Amino acid sequence: MIIYLTRGQSPMRIPLHFPITPVEIGEACAKLDALDSGKTTRLMDIVSPVKKLKNYLCSIDLDNPGEIEKLNGLAQRVDALDEAKAALFTGALDAESVNGLDDVLRIVDSLDDYTIISEVTGDRELGGYLVEHGFLQCPEELRPYLDYVSIGAEFYSAHGGAYELEGYVLRRSELPPCLSRVGLPEPWRDENRDEILCLELENGSQQYTLLLPADDEYLDDVCKYLGIEGFAEARIAKASCSVPYLSDLLPWDCVSVEDANELALAVEEMCKTDGELLKFCSTLEVEQPNTFQAALELAMGLDDYERITEGTYEYGQSVLRRIGADDEVIDTIDGYMDFERFGEAMMAEDGVRQTEFGLIRRLSEPFPSQEQGQIFQ
Repeated sequence: MIIYLTRGQSPMRIPLHFPITPVEIGEACAKLDALDSGKTTRLMDIVSPVKKLKNYLCSIDLDNPGEIEKLNGLAQRVDALDEAKAALFTGALDAESVNGLDDVLRIVDSLDDYTIISEVTGDRELGGYLVEHGFLQCPEELRPYLDYVSIGAEFYSAHGGAYELEGYVLRRSELPPCLSRVGLPEPWRDENRDEILCLELENGSQQYTLLLPADDEYLDDVCKYLGIEGFAEARIAKASCSVPYLSDLLPWDCVSVEDANELALAVEEMCKTDGELLKFCSTLEVEQPNTFQAALELAMGLDDYERITEGTYEYGQSVLRRIGADDEVIDTIDGYMDFERFGEAMMAEDGVRQTEFGLIRRLSEPFPSQEQGQIFQ
């Protein structure tokens, strides 16, 4: 930010490049004294990304060191603004009653309290925008006959704000619910995280595609984006799963965002361990839960299930080990015992089930017994 100063009637302009150091202030004062040591310092111009900033600083006392220090602080804030924020700052200044540098600093420090409706630069555009976004409910066939200028002018009169070249700037607190997401940035999710579940959320005319799993900060940002206090206020229009086979196995009744995220987090953990996701798929195939919450409970209790990766011969031996036999005992009876037939019998007794994803058994209480032919089909 550069401000140009002068004194008296001199046409000379002394530039000050802000932020500025005490030494540079002293040098500028010496140049001004050379112009006219007895006159008040006047602001001639400002070069800044914030349009019209000069209009709000003309009356400040530039001979007051305290005001210069405040200008330093303002310059630091202005230099940190991108183009969009600079436009928002310009509109916020025009929308408010500004009576000096303190008000300018207060506004630049509270830009999150303002929003801009892009390309709305007058009453007519504002009226059309309001009708399009549901502020005024009107059948489609009647819209060509509406007085959009009056609609926009009435809203502007009631809610204030300022028309700028970039759009209409106003306080967020003045936005009606149907416009509550205006100007909010798209919620950011860690793109390095694999998508497991996808929920299409709707709140009135507002929509958002929620990718899970996600952290709490992202979920909070999505709520703000949709203009809701909690996800119970939004409707889940569609739910899907990107993991092969899992989408067909999950029941999609009674889905909530909270349960969906918890399940996605669980599946994310399963993917870190070989065979764990296959065990979950096998469990879903056998248990056939009726609701999404029931499927989540299975995911949380997956330790109660065992995926069988061995054949009947090895399973017979593993059962012997389970009941206390060591390798020496097993080696001793090898050749005198039909481990394969014993394994088949124990699989039936243990309730082992064959699924598309392999063999599975429940540890706490065996699955209901089936014919051996059904087990291995």
